[in-house]
Amino acid sequence: MRTLGRRLIFIAGVVNLGLLFLLIGVIGHVSESRLKMVVVVTVFGAMVLETFIIAWLIANQQRVVSDLTTQVLRLSSPKDARRIILPDNHAYADLAQAINMAADELRHQSHVFQRQENELDNLLEYLPVGVIVIDRHRMTQLLNPMAAQLLEINTDPQAHLYTTDVRQYDLMTQIETTMRDHNNIRQTLTLHLPTSPRTLEVSTIYTEPRPNHQQVLVLLYDLTEVTQIEQMQLDFVSNASHELKTPLTAIAGFTETLLAGAKDDPEKRDEFLKIIDEQAHQLMDLIEDVLSVSRLQNPVSQTATLTKVDLHKLVDRQLTLQAQSIQRSALKVTNQAPEETMVETDVTKLEQIIKNLISNAVKYNRPGGEIHIMFTATSLHGWQLSVQDTGYGIAEEQQGRIFERFYRGDPSRTKQRVPGTGLGLAIAQELATLLKGEVSVKSQLDVGTTMTISFPK
Repeated sequence: MRTLGRRLIFIAGVVNLGLLFLLIGVIGHVSESRLKMVVVVTVFGAMVLETFIIAWLIANQQRVVSDLTTQVLRLSSPKDARRIILPDNHAYADLAQAINMAADELRHQSHVFQRQENELDNLLEYLPVGVIVIDRHRMTQLLNPMAAQLLEINTDPQAHLYTTDVRQYDLMTQIETTMRDHNNIRQTLTLHLPTSPRTLEVSTIYTEPRPNHQQVLVLLYDLTEVTQIEQMQLDFVSNASHELKTPLTAIAGFTETLLAGAKDDPEKRDEFLKIIDEQAHQLMDLIEDVLSVSRLQNPVSQTATLTKVDLHKLVDRQLTLQAQSIQRSALKVTNQAPEETMVETDVTKLEQIIKNLISNAVKYNRPGGEIHIMFTATSLHGWQLSVQDTGYGIAEEQQGRIFERFYRGDPSRTKQRVPGTGLGLAIAQELATLLKGEVSVKSQLDVGTTMTISFPK
């Protein structure tokens, strides 16, 4: 503005000085009456000229001011701002430069904020922890995909009452307590969701990002699998302790009896030695199951060595190895796999699967029951092997869990305590998966069970 003032003063001075020289030049050549007219016309003309020059300067300055105003308004959206270019001696050159610098800084900050926002969005989208932000009006302002997955709800990008998302009483109570008392809470909750119960570690954190703008941050961490593993470990310790104790107690007891003199009675000696032998094999089976699980964790065991094998002979070999258990329960077993049925598979892994399925069919069968082993060729060179028994069957609500490690069904269904670790079917399923197959179950209480291993090709 100082530059504009100087220009106006300079123009006025030049015009007035020119007027003065003009008047001096004409005063000596005109009469008094004409002199007055010349002065009036000259002054009027000078005023008109000054007016036009000043009006032009003002219009030009207004145009520049308009451009500057538009640029300032565009600062609210830095990406739309354009630089203002003025000569260095322009009245608003300093102001234009200041606006340009402000626009550049805002544009830079906008890029930084945009990048940070994108990084935050990516973090929240792929974060394996559920995140919910609830404001002081109890409106959900943010809910990431993991939180929606854990709570089994659909995400809504619009702000809405958090009770639309949180329907579990325990979780709602924890949020309300943190909202009321301004205290952070961390606890483990078991939430009953539409599909299944889920165990979550829930942290509710009170924050105040700015005065009078309180909010609660809810963090959800899924502990369901960890809890299941802990329970499986407890079940294994309980089962293994019992299964180890039973044969060891029998072996120790009958050994002491033999040493105490029963060895001199041939009949008793043979009977006790037979029991010791059975209990030793039971103990070996238990140890073999535990070792099988350990071997499955070894990367070497994750590969399969395929060879041609006679399936009928493979089944017969397993029936021979379990002949004593079959005879003890007076079971009738038929191997209906056709002779010389050749399949390409990993012999060791398939043999372990068949062993476990036959062992279960023997353990959970009725005395005098039947076991039928059937082969079926499927399309595209695939095949199935089924082990069908006439045992106690499996309740429908338990069939979904029988392939879990260490899971044992309710003993009441068999009317007896069946020895085992709960590993057999889990091992069979994992080995079948390694061979690109699967194990399925079809069972009915008090009718029997059919376990089928299927290989597509």
